[in-house]
Amino acid sequence: MKNHMISLKTLLTAAVLSAALGLSACGSADTAATAAEDAQESTETPEATETPEATETPEATETPEVTPEEETVVAYAMDTPAGQVMTAVQANDPVIVQSLLRIRDDAGELMAFSETTTAECVQILSEDPALQESFCQVLESESTEQIPVAEEDGSTKTLLVLAEGLHMTCGLEGEDELISPDSLSGSSEKNGHMVAIDAGHQAQGNSTPEPIGPGASETKASVASGTYGPSSGLNEYELNLQVSLKLRDELQERGYDVFMIRETNDVDIPNSQRATMSVEAGADILVRVHANGSDDSSVQGALCMAPSTSNAYVAGIAEECQRLASDIIDNYCAVTGANNQGVYVTDEMTGINWSTIPVTIVEMGYMTNADEDLRMASSDYQELIVEGISNGIDQYFAEGSSDSETESYDY
Repeated sequence: MKNHMISLKTLLTAAVLSAALGLSACGSADTAATAAEDAQESTETPEATETPEATETPEATETPEVTPEEETVVAYAMDTPAGQVMTAVQANDPVIVQSLLRIRDDAGELMAFSETTTAECVQILSEDPALQESFCQVLESESTEQIPVAEEDGSTKTLLVLAEGLHMTCGLEGEDELISPDSLSGSSEKNGHMVAIDAGHQAQGNSTPEPIGPGASETKASVASGTYGPSSGLNEYELNLQVSLKLRDELQERGYDVFMIRETNDVDIPNSQRATMSVEAGADILVRVHANGSDDSSVQGALCMAPSTSNAYVAGIAEECQRLASDIIDNYCAVTGANNQGVYVTDEMTGINWSTIPVTIVEMGYMTNADEDLRMASSDYQELIVEGISNGIDQYFAEGSSDSETESYDY
């Protein structure tokens, strides 16, 4: 497979040219990219002798000027990643544009470009030439020769522009896998639900005490750094984020809006705030992703936590929390094969007690068990984890579709 070295500016220009010129499906990325580069060269270095005198073009008045009323206004959602990119473009902020277009690693460093966000941007830009020009100007200094697009299995794809939109080319034993723009942009229809995901813990714990619930006299540390996997070498906060980012992507593919409490390990967010952030974002449910630990290294299995119906802070949503927990853990264990430890009912979790929407803590397994620790660190097993949790969320909303929607309540 050819190793195409194309700048982001060239790729996006080629995408728009492909659509405008109506290239056939068999058109190549090289053709589109070459056309874009030629177009740029022709506008950047015009020859004076090629410009005809005004007297030679008496029919120029036949081309009507576009009045402001005739200009095409492309609508896009401002609260989506692509919409935020467009806002940053209009603000002429290349740093923010790059940050929004690319994903971050566990350390928060910018890595490969997000295939979903990039594809959505191309679709917006293809309908708005003026915005496309602004985009190219903002990224004029873009020096990335090859744009990798992150894949969950750790491989990369090279972004190419083909005739009928943006496609991806994969290095699969010499074969090219073409993905349509619809599937690429995650344009599965929205299902009307928002899921908040809290990747439990953080790199540095915060021992500052906070009430375990609104008005409570009992306090706990604001947030801890979690347990540790001796066999995998992973900290719990690292594992939690790895799985949470993959869960985000999967849920978006299934049509959910997703609100992430954190997308990097270097944060300081108390457990009470994680709950309130989810409500303020408009989420329907909060799924808190954790891993377990035990003094007995032979213990393994998964469970979900939920409050009791006598909980002093969230009794009104306790049954919904328990239903959410049950749906997730049953599907989780069915997919992963993990030992099902069921729903653990507890009223001691700050991140549950401060929530006003259905919430559960998913304990994926025991990092203190060598076998389970290594499984959870495996990319393949993480895919199963994500599938199981997602199936459980699907079931929860499917079961509740005929009931009135659960409303958050004030304390």
